[in-house]
Amino acid sequence: MFLTTLSQNLRIARNEANEDAALLDLATKGDYPNRPAILGTTGIGVIDLHRPEGTEEDTTGQMKANGIEFMFTGGSAANKTFGYRILAWRIKGPARLAAVGTAILGTQAVITYPTVPGFNDSAPVAATNKFWANTLVVTDENWPKEVEATDVGKFESVASVWLDDAGYRFWKVEITDADGSTGTEAGNVAVWYGVW
Repeated sequence: MFLTTLSQNLRIARNEANEDAALLDLATKGDYPNRPAILGTTGIGVIDLHRPEGTEEDTTGQMKANGIEFMFTGGSAANKTFGYRILAWRIKGPARLAAVGTAILGTQAVITYPTVPGFNDSAPVAATNKFWANTLVVTDENWPKEVEATDVGKFESVASVWLDDAGYRFWKVEITDADGSTGTEAGNVAVWYGVW
């Protein structure tokens, strides 16, 4: 018997856009029926980690992964900032705010966006003045296992936040404090994810 981790494509979790105009209100919209729609080619919605693709939303079954990792791109220059919120749902379960944090874009430029289904299927798309976040800090977490982030700005390279999916099927990342109003904020931000 071999313990294996399959290689997986990088995928889009949120298309590049300004900060979320309205965050999910857990007090009034935190139940399963109010879960956003499955992420489609619009880049808006929740990630579905169920396998196989297209399985009914309310059925249990094999997950694609044991863990999930998020990476962020955006801005018009390095050192711009934003915040993030990671939410998750079990089938029929309430929304759970898994983690909240802050981010800083580094100097590693996005030369071309990753080729991802539903985003740029056929060929890489050039990026201009876009940067990978190199500093991600988890400021609060509410999860059965530790939510981790790579070393804070130690390298000018891509940073990530990762966690065990703990059997949660649906995921959403919201972006905060990025509208650029202070001059130091990132503006438009995209979120990417990988699984293992």
